[in-house]
Amino acid sequence: MITKIFTCAHVPDALAQKWLQHLRDFDTANPGCHFEVGVDGPEEPFSETLRRLTVEPGLTFTKIYERAKWSKP
Repeated sequence: MITKIFTCAHVPDALAQKWLQHLRDFDTANPGCHFEVGVDGPEEPFSETLRRLTVEPGLTFTKIYERAKWSKP
């Protein structure tokens, strides 16, 4: 069974990357976990929004696409 947990995090800009990396670390350490994350940055350029979503280990477009297929029933 899979439990879906919805979180809306209000994080200071200085901690946004740290929070996203925390999610990625949890995801990497626990096979079977899957996170879908978005960043709302209406006042910033798209390139800056993408920079905020950069985590290690990185996810390629192909990996993101494959994960989207896994999550569908």
